[in-house]
Amino acid sequence: MKKINTRNITLDIIRLVALLFVISVHFFMNSKFYSVKVSGINMLIMIIFQSFFLICVPLFLILTGYLQNKKKLEKKYYKGIIKILLVYLIMSIIYSVFIKLFVNKPMNIKIFILNLLKFKGTDYAWYIEMYIGLFLLIPFLNIIFNKLKEKENKYLLITLVCLVCLPSILNIYRFDTTTWWTKPCISNKYVKLVPSFWTGIYPILYYYLGAYLSKYKLNISIKKNILYLSLLTILFGLFNFWRSNGHTYIFSSWNRYQSPFIFMIALLTFNLLLNIKVNKPSKKVQYIFKLTTDSVLGAYLISNMFDKVVYKFLNEHVVNILNRWMYAPIVILIVFICSLGLSICVELLYRLIKNKSFS
Repeated sequence: MKKINTRNITLDIIRLVALLFVISVHFFMNSKFYSVKVSGINMLIMIIFQSFFLICVPLFLILTGYLQNKKKLEKKYYKGIIKILLVYLIMSIIYSVFIKLFVNKPMNIKIFILNLLKFKGTDYAWYIEMYIGLFLLIPFLNIIFNKLKEKENKYLLITLVCLVCLPSILNIYRFDTTTWWTKPCISNKYVKLVPSFWTGIYPILYYYLGAYLSKYKLNISIKKNILYLSLLTILFGLFNFWRSNGHTYIFSSWNRYQSPFIFMIALLTFNLLLNIKVNKPSKKVQYIFKLTTDSVLGAYLISNMFDKVVYKFLNEHVVNILNRWMYAPIVILIVFICSLGLSICVELLYRLIKNKSFS
């Protein structure tokens, strides 16, 4: 076992929680939840849970900013993308073989290469395309962050929040009809109150938030953190329920990653998880956590393969869509363990080949 520096296990836990939330939010898509009309207490409860799990990707991005804000513009930094691309390649190969053997979809070398280049090697590979751009920007973002003082960084963060988040809560109403608040789900020609051009830079916003939290701690007690987090999650769920009430669930700017609700819930969740303390972990525990969390990206990418198997079984045996949510903990846990287990095997093989090649 290689000698490793003392790890911050808390950050490893956050990464695993983010993966669990990714798999959890995919439950709603794969169980056909979005095809059911929104009404009743059961749907409200499910939407509150779904609203909370939507912070999955923001948690990953915040953690990236928390960990990467000291990276400098130098040659060795760019070598870090090699492992990410290699993981994407390996998981795409595994997924393509699965598609070829077990799913009734065409697959050959040409389709595989085209899917790889279009970042469709797996169904969740969009994250790789997004992350490559963020990876290339990180050294430049760090120059800005580390040059500014605390007050200046705060103003920049507030500016990013305004550019990214405000449009998703202010530009979503249609005031020229009296039914804009009783039937918001049919109002699709909204009045623009603030500029919305920059909402797509949410990865930079969450990265910058993570960098900010690494240097300037959020001054809030654990009790207040839990209280605010609970209230915001319920409020967000109620808002999503209201926007889709009487209609199938509507995805729009207010429940995507640029949402101010998601921003605040992700901030409070990340800050709460930072308070988890693991005292003096042994080298063996550190090694296990490092191996596991080094496998999280691969697990994220390959989880769709297990989704196809597990949800096919669930949907065939539980016909009533609303009854499927009762099996959510079991289904989510199965996909989580299988995805992470396969990715750990790939990671161990990668380490073995790498160590032999350098021995």
